[in-house]
Amino acid sequence: MIFKKLFRKLFHVFLFTVFFLSNPILGETEDTLNPSLNKLIKISNEIKGPDEAFKLEVVYNELNQIELTWLIDNQCFLYKDKLEFYISPEQNFSFRTKNIAVQQDDVYFGNVEVYYQELNYVLTGDFSEEAIIDLVYQGCNEKGFCYPPIKKQILLNKSTRGVSFN
Repeated sequence: MIFKKLFRKLFHVFLFTVFFLSNPILGETEDTLNPSLNKLIKISNEIKGPDEAFKLEVVYNELNQIELTWLIDNQCFLYKDKLEFYISPEQNFSFRTKNIAVQQDDVYFGNVEVYYQELNYVLTGDFSEEAIIDLVYQGCNEKGFCYPPIKKQILLNKSTRGVSFN
């Protein structure tokens, strides 16, 4: 009698395990009835976060210039006209890049210029002791996902040439 009860319990555990392991999890399958949902599930597993897609490095160099470098993921790009710099307290500065933007017919914004792979900007000015740089930039990936505008705040310390993100 005890053997029979034990066998039934083990058999139920075995059936449950087989059933549970044989059914894939929804996020790993494309077996929904909605093709749009299937595509969204697949793409959402492949989309990187904005800090991974557009890695930003900042250096306050010995010439009192701020070097901004974005390492752009292989399947992503940044819009040239969606890049903005604000410095406070308000002061005069200039910026330049040697990167050449590529013309692209964009699904969302029409004919635009974009940057691939890497983007370097140099900001030059007589920055105050503790200036703050507010950056806004936006990009998309080639699968059609556009990131919302990305905002970063960089704190400068002129005496130590230090930078930190707020």
